[in-house]
Amino acid sequence: MNTEQRCFRTRASSKRNCLSISSFTIIELLVVIAIIAILAALLLPALARAKQQGKQIACLSNMRQIGLGTMLYAHDYQDYLPYGYAYVWPQGTPLYWWQDFCRPYMQTEKVYSCASASPHNTWSDQRPPGTPKVLTNDYVCNPQGGVFYMKGKKDWLGANGPFINNWNNPSRHLADIQDTTGTIAICDARFSVFEIWCIEQTDAWYNAGFGPAYLFDKPDTKNPTVGHVGKRHNGGFNSSFCDGHANYIKKSTLGMWTSRAND
Repeated sequence: MNTEQRCFRTRASSKRNCLSISSFTIIELLVVIAIIAILAALLLPALARAKQQGKQIACLSNMRQIGLGTMLYAHDYQDYLPYGYAYVWPQGTPLYWWQDFCRPYMQTEKVYSCASASPHNTWSDQRPPGTPKVLTNDYVCNPQGGVFYMKGKKDWLGANGPFINNWNNPSRHLADIQDTTGTIAICDARFSVFEIWCIEQTDAWYNAGFGPAYLFDKPDTKNPTVGHVGKRHNGGFNSSFCDGHANYIKKSTLGMWTSRAND
């Protein structure tokens, strides 16, 4: 055997040895794939929770800006809150929402959009000149007027919220709110809902043991714990309060929705 043949055989033998040492068997490859799948199954839910938590924090940041903007508006208008919504009288058109009144105090229109709202609430009817043609309305203010439908609950008759709507009447003065730190001003809204007009439409109605919260004018037996509130953040919602601060709420109480102290 000449020198060239010996070198060739030596190289071939070394290559086979190298391949046998470094190659994966089918079983080993399946084990690696299984480990990767297990790790993915463990990590993906955690990543999803982290993403949701980030959206919740972004929404709470919106609420803080909205709470501050609402207080700045009141400061500039003799401590009167903006209307929940307001028609221009006497013709009754166009229609302004609280977002339109607070807009000069906001840094961006995106503050009215909740990252977890999908799809977003929008309003395009009778928009005033100089305002966005389509208003993002993921948040609602609290102009509720006590019980509308359950008149037997006399303790909650006239248990008004802080806001009021304009039917040729003045707005509500901050001095009329006895518990500014404990009264919900603006909160996450359920999809396709644009206001809260009675206390039965809050999750607090269910939490108080009074039966399902109302969706519009009827108890919502399919979603009894919600009402018009948007519980899209890990089963809870974000809210600003009448002193301007914001907080995350898992379950509200009836007293949070009224302007009265000690409710």
